[in-house]
Amino acid sequence: MTITLLNVRSPKWYTCDTPKVDSGGNIVNDSDGNPIMVPELDASGNPVKMIACEAQWSHLGDNTQPWYNFMASPNDSEKHGRDLYAALVNGDHGTIADE
Repeated sequence: MTITLLNVRSPKWYTCDTPKVDSGGNIVNDSDGNPIMVPELDASGNPVKMIACEAQWSHLGDNTQPWYNFMASPNDSEKHGRDLYAALVNGDHGTIADE
């Protein structure tokens, strides 16, 4: 099945978080017992970022369908997700808002 982007709006950078772990690999919790979240880092030590947006896709209907939240990632398992990320970074759909 071919999936085609119909429309996209409201792109905004999003830094991925991951639970903080101690030297033993255990998740570190705050005083309320909730995991402390820290930015996820790539192999080069840079924060992993995706782009949050709202999209309409061909396989879900026409351009009268509702807008669906979508996280565009360069590592998406689906080609249409990787393609959207590349198009957003390229500026094809306007400016990406800061976090």
